[in-house]
Amino acid sequence: MFLGRLNNLCTLNRQYGLSGKNSNEAMFVIEAYRTLRDRGPYPADQVLRGLEGSFAFVVYDTQTSSVFSALSSDGGKSLYWGISGDGSVVMSDDIQIIKQGCAKSFAPFPNGKPKLKFFISPIKKETYF
Repeated sequence: MFLGRLNNLCTLNRQYGLSGKNSNEAMFVIEAYRTLRDRGPYPADQVLRGLEGSFAFVVYDTQTSSVFSALSSDGGKSLYWGISGDGSVVMSDDIQIIKQGCAKSFAPFPNGKPKLKFFISPIKKETYF
């Protein structure tokens, strides 16, 4: 899921060697995350350093069974998270979905300060926030 806009998408695509007119913000985040995850030694959250804009995103990595998400610091987009009755992490931009699925265990995802906040969590393991 990607909400919002990256103001420097063209520059980022060149930096990561991603070309083509069909590269939108969502595809960039996925490909940049995959590139950094697979090439190491850089942690996958390195992708956040160059992002400029107002955005929120959630990426589920099937290879590592983890969730990678971030929210820009400008407050232009909202993202919420919580824990469902079965212990699953739930994330959405719709507070009503979170309230219905998570009862009392939910909160706004923190805005990035000074620039970004991110979250990487393995699925089926304890997650504290």
